[in-house]
Amino acid sequence: MQDKILVDVHCHVLPEMDDGSEAVDVSLAILRQEKEQGVGVICATSHYYARQNSIPDFCARRAEALERLTAAIAESKEPLPQILPAAEVAYFPHMEEQDLAPLCIRGTRTLMLEMPFTDWTDLQVETVTSLALDHHYNVVLVHPERFCFSGSNRSQLRRLAQLPIGLQVNAGSLIRWQTRRLALDLLQLAQMPLLGSDCHNLTSRPPNLKGGRAVIRRKLGEDFLNQMDENAALAVQRWEWSR
Repeated sequence: MQDKILVDVHCHVLPEMDDGSEAVDVSLAILRQEKEQGVGVICATSHYYARQNSIPDFCARRAEALERLTAAIAESKEPLPQILPAAEVAYFPHMEEQDLAPLCIRGTRTLMLEMPFTDWTDLQVETVTSLALDHHYNVVLVHPERFCFSGSNRSQLRRLAQLPIGLQVNAGSLIRWQTRRLALDLLQLAQMPLLGSDCHNLTSRPPNLKGGRAVIRRKLGEDFLNQMDENAALAVQRWEWSR
């Protein structure tokens, strides 16, 4: 039977875009490690901060970085994973009034959203709700485990989890025993649980989807892991999640 093609929905693989890959050679090494772990599709989720870039300027920079990396892949003649341009979009005020489609995973309505590293306000939660229900984005909250530092945020996260949105846990949070229980609980809370590497480099934040998957398989079972793989496949397709 042919091996399953895995999707890494969160990876900072594009060179010199953010605090991720610092050079094309590093990006190629990341892609090779992802391939070794069975990954066939990677969402290139470079950080987007509205205060630093307009959406058109960000997309132009992203296209240039992808072009350089694609040329290097072609020159290497290696069968490396497919790269889908995307963004890790930091929450910003009135974002629901903007056209965020260029920041979604290419060809989809999947919006990878990073919430503020503060206590979330009701207005912020209402904005996420509007993005999902009124503007029909397939919202994915990235690494929600990193925001559970207060009872208020945990309560707001439970509120958001009732919506048809994804919760994407980082593989590293499953691998580290200190955060494993919380990460597993969030996956079970989510209507659309997803796993990402949130890879930034080859050392402190390397590709690690394989390790995260092993924890899910051991703790939550093969069926749960298979459903997560199906969720990831949906996230990179032109698909509107049921509402």
